[in-house]
Amino acid sequence: MADQKINDIIEQIPQRPGIYIMKGSKGEILYIGKAKSLRNRVRSYFQSSRNLHPRTRAFVAKVVDIKTLTTETETEALILESNFIKKHQPRYNVLLKDDKHYPYILLTTGENFPRLIVVRRVKKDGHTYFGPYTMVKEVRETIRLIYKIFPLRQSRDVLDGSAIRRPCLNHQMGRCLAPCAGGVSMEDYARIVQDVVLFLRGKNTELIDSLKVKMVEASEAQRYETAASWRDKITAVQTVLNKQKIISTSLEDQDAIGYSREGRSAMAQVLVIREGKMVGEKIFKLKCLEETDNKEALSSFLKQYYANESIIPAEILLPQPIEDAELIARWLTEKCGKTVRLEIPVRGKKRDLVCMAEENAQFSLRTELDKGEVNTRLLEDLRSMLHLKRLPKVIEGFDISNISGTHSVGSMVSFVNGQADKSRYRKFKIARVEGINDYAMLKEVIERRYSRLLREDKAFPDLILVDGGRGHLNSALEALESLNIADRVDLACIAKGKYRNRVETDEVLLPNRKEPVLFSENSPPRFLLQRVRDESHRFAISFHRQLRGKSGLSSPLEKIAGVGKKRRLMLLKKFGSLEKIRSASLEDLKTIPGVTDKIAAQLQSI
Repeated sequence: MADQKINDIIEQIPQRPGIYIMKGSKGEILYIGKAKSLRNRVRSYFQSSRNLHPRTRAFVAKVVDIKTLTTETETEALILESNFIKKHQPRYNVLLKDDKHYPYILLTTGENFPRLIVVRRVKKDGHTYFGPYTMVKEVRETIRLIYKIFPLRQSRDVLDGSAIRRPCLNHQMGRCLAPCAGGVSMEDYARIVQDVVLFLRGKNTELIDSLKVKMVEASEAQRYETAASWRDKITAVQTVLNKQKIISTSLEDQDAIGYSREGRSAMAQVLVIREGKMVGEKIFKLKCLEETDNKEALSSFLKQYYANESIIPAEILLPQPIEDAELIARWLTEKCGKTVRLEIPVRGKKRDLVCMAEENAQFSLRTELDKGEVNTRLLEDLRSMLHLKRLPKVIEGFDISNISGTHSVGSMVSFVNGQADKSRYRKFKIARVEGINDYAMLKEVIERRYSRLLREDKAFPDLILVDGGRGHLNSALEALESLNIADRVDLACIAKGKYRNRVETDEVLLPNRKEPVLFSENSPPRFLLQRVRDESHRFAISFHRQLRGKSGLSSPLEKIAGVGKKRRLMLLKKFGSLEKIRSASLEDLKTIPGVTDKIAAQLQSI
């Protein structure tokens, strides 16, 4: 039964559509859901627990606060729920894990003269997005083909139709209409963009018809070279069309969804069919709890997947029933402005498509699970060889980079289950150590990293790996001991060892162990530690170069109070160089607006 605080919260919840956000004792979001009537839906969680699913009982027991957001309709609530789940990734919701990693093609239709860009995230910025695609290679090949067929600009200039410079080489090759030189009107360029949109949406038959009309018009006007150009474009599009697998002769737009699951892991496969031809496929990884049923998991996938999809087909084929099927169909219909049907085929070609998608999903899931099993064996071997207290599922690697004590930085990389997780990487500017002292710098970085985790009450890694020798290991150990956490995490140091059989080996140093641990030449655990070490070194070097490059671009003028960007430009424009500024007279310097006697004297001494 709910305690009095929860009962009071429930009584204040309106009986309107919206979403509810259940929070734990530390303010963390446990679960996000939607409802047609918020108060009735939330109250149902806190009735007799005998009727609740075990998963629901688990998170309801942790709830200490409930927030709600109301909407006008249940459809709006569904959209809001999907967006909030993607943003906050609650522990007890089904999560679409990989969508953010897939590349998209961005057509900057919010600009006067649109261009193409490869991006990883979809934003509400007035532009048009296509995707997601499975691989960047596939995206770049598509863009190269578009540039070959359609004369879109490739520059990043901000254009308003006026000429800002001479035409580039692409214009001379016939691959650009030179909008940067005022060579094409916005209206004529917009017609090219419309054809690109048709191509990216898979409407190739419609595109070919459009190109044929232009070819005939050019031919009738006796512009034969132009007509030949349109003919070549038609041939190129037709080649793409011929490569696409014919699925249906009814020329339908469909998405066929496959789904496979084992325990907490699940895969969803989308076969993209446009005008009866398969134009692509996408695979997504889902994170589910053991108790989550497949209806809820598949429903959550559809809501999160189609929330960012700009192209929605008229028909979505599903392998099994889902929650909120009618509501999702209504939402997608409103979103794309045409009727969208959700169908569960039981026979015929549509059922064959779903089976194909399911087989692909099963294969991908089995491959993923097998890879996970290999990684688990690798981590078990590493734990055994280094006598670690815990399985090193999370390894954090540290390195220091500087030149003679200048621009000193530290890096931290994170490997989860043997794979680099770049979202957890961290950079550190050395703040407390001056001069050349790698040991003190490493100690500072480790103290800063783990004192923060202590303050925020976040989980520690299983293994900390530092690059260097015994001195680096001892410095890291001192940092952990100063925070009283040396017993909460394993520590190791990887160092270049001696030559054995003319091959330089790596040795691993451990606290309170005199002799290093040596690995065989082809040892998988050794390769894992090397990857962590090499990645931390690469990350530190890149950050160090970045800082060094920025300092190399700075000007002595920036250090003078009262000389901002505008005044610096005025000085350089008038005098031409720092040397001439330095040798100029006070009277000449004071001709620049805002330059006082004090500033002029400082300018002469730079």
